[in-house]
Amino acid sequence: MPIGENSRPVAAITGASSGFGKIYARRLAAEGCDLLLVARRGALLDEIAADLTAQFGVAVETLVADLSKLDEVERVERRLESLPTLRYLVNNAGFGGNQRFPDVFLDVETAMIQTHCLATMRLTRAALIPMKAQNKKRGAGFIVNVASAAGFLAGDGAADYTATKAFIISFSRSLQCDVGPIGVRVQALCPGFTRTGFHDAETMRFSTIKETVPNFLWLDAERVVDASLKALRRRLLPRVVCIPSLKYKIAVFFGSARAFAPLRVLFSRGRVR
Repeated sequence: MPIGENSRPVAAITGASSGFGKIYARRLAAEGCDLLLVARRGALLDEIAADLTAQFGVAVETLVADLSKLDEVERVERRLESLPTLRYLVNNAGFGGNQRFPDVFLDVETAMIQTHCLATMRLTRAALIPMKAQNKKRGAGFIVNVASAAGFLAGDGAADYTATKAFIISFSRSLQCDVGPIGVRVQALCPGFTRTGFHDAETMRFSTIKETVPNFLWLDAERVVDASLKALRRRLLPRVVCIPSLKYKIAVFFGSARAFAPLRVLFSRGRVR
């Protein structure tokens, strides 16, 4: 039976062909959710879908879409709006870059903004239509917007990346104010460096991050997703922002607290205030 046509909850995940998206798909399938998996790489999506169906007995629908393109975002929106049992949306699609202004690839930077910001906003709105229609005071739905600890910080070659992740954090916080009364929980997931395929993408081909960042700063992707889901369902003192590592909580505190602005100026050689 196609997804959304029975009582089973549906989880929609973008960027589902690898990394965090693939892990969220496995975790939520194990809990009995049918899946809508969205990504650009159809062959990989089909492999994942077949594996999850065989292992967990859930229905999996794949949708090939490039979320930097408005017409393809609109296709995903229409499918989300049509799913009456939609329970989860994970906005995970995204990518990085490492070019410095003004010597950036303008098309890449534009696509990044469209994918991280516009697609996240539009797909969130679409998902909230069936979530609101469920009309439950508790647990009508869950939305995870994958941001980054970088959204609190600044760095060379990351102007648009840090800015778009900051948008996702701010958007998620205010969104929770809007949708809390209808029983929807929102999370901005803010990991640091994590071992996924993120740094192997074509847009990161000139990056030296994998060689220069010390091992102790890297996080395990499965632990990040597990921490995300645990925090998302927390009833006591829930928070929108989830930073799944003590070391990155400390980094964010020192990087964003006003009291430490003089240190940022000092260590950025006067470039960041």
